[in-house]
Amino acid sequence: MKKNLLTLLLCSFAFGLGFGINNFALSDGAQMKVAYVNVPKLLNSSKILKSADETRVKQTQDMLKWYDTASADIQKQKTQQGRETLIKKYEAQLTTKKKAINDAYSKKVHEVDSQLEKAISDKAKAMGYELVFKSDSLIVGGDDITSSILPLVK
Repeated sequence: MKKNLLTLLLCSFAFGLGFGINNFALSDGAQMKVAYVNVPKLLNSSKILKSADETRVKQTQDMLKWYDTASADIQKQKTQQGRETLIKKYEAQLTTKKKAINDAYSKKVHEVDSQLEKAISDKAKAMGYELVFKSDSLIVGGDDITSSILPLVK
């Protein structure tokens, strides 16, 4: 999940970087302001993401309990046909439950991703930065603006 979010953020930054490099190549040599953010730190401070993780863990635990009940129900069946019918029924329910859990979690991840992207972009523009990198993709230079963005993360 975090890998997907980080990949999405990295792609967004790479896209922005492409435009930034193009603008830099066409500029009159003016000094660009460059910043960087610690994305994992921002993600760890997201209450929405923490809540989504907690919800997913609880739903997974509930699904394991449900699975035990379904297995016991299947074992109670005396005929092979009865077992097969219940297996199909429970497999369909399991697929539905897993999809619902994944969809809800993906929605929250997308919400956090959009929020971070907007917060980083708005704050960087307000502070006069033209380029913002992830902290682990910048070797030298730039200003760390993570602490300026932390209060904006929900």
